[in-house]
Amino acid sequence: MRKKLYFCRDIQIKIITMKKSIILLALFALTMGTAKAQWFDFSNNLSDASVGLNLGVVGYHFNGQVNKTYAGIGAGASVSILGLYIDFIYQSPEHRWTKKITPAIYDDHTALTINAGYKIPVLPWLNITPLVGYSNETTGKTDCSTMNWDNESHSIYHDYDREDTYNHFNYGVGLSVMPFSGLEIGGVCTAHAVYGNLSFNIAKVKK
Repeated sequence: MRKKLYFCRDIQIKIITMKKSIILLALFALTMGTAKAQWFDFSNNLSDASVGLNLGVVGYHFNGQVNKTYAGIGAGASVSILGLYIDFIYQSPEHRWTKKITPAIYDDHTALTINAGYKIPVLPWLNITPLVGYSNETTGKTDCSTMNWDNESHSIYHDYDREDTYNHFNYGVGLSVMPFSGLEIGGVCTAHAVYGNLSFNIAKVKK
């Protein structure tokens, strides 16, 4: 019980830290603006072709207060073309990739969010992206007596038997800045996940 309380406290600290980082990133970006910059020039999206990686907390949700029962660290990816942005972040069962083969069966869970939105180019190097999407958490059991082989990672994994699924509508906002041509650094804050994003704009790198 004490370990679970410490874990929930750590997740809450990570969520608060991520939200503060996004706010600071926005303030920093706005201070870099100049009077000569052209605001809300949607032609900037014509050269948008980015791919990126996400890392953060996924699986919490609101029911009058923040419920962190299924919250944990997840990873994912993003892609945007001509301003249309799509991403996901996923948390796998904790014991699924355990290397040991044992008779133990663990209570586990997963968490997932999938979001879509459209980039609003506030400035040529600053984008705000309203997001809507889908999220879920599943509960189940991981059977560590089973063994499967993953050819891509060259490691074993165990069977995860899903029991229940909880579905949610997701919404939020993303913010990204481009400190160098082709490199985008950003953050996303939604009702069910908070995470950072690092992406590369292929079209602008080629220029």
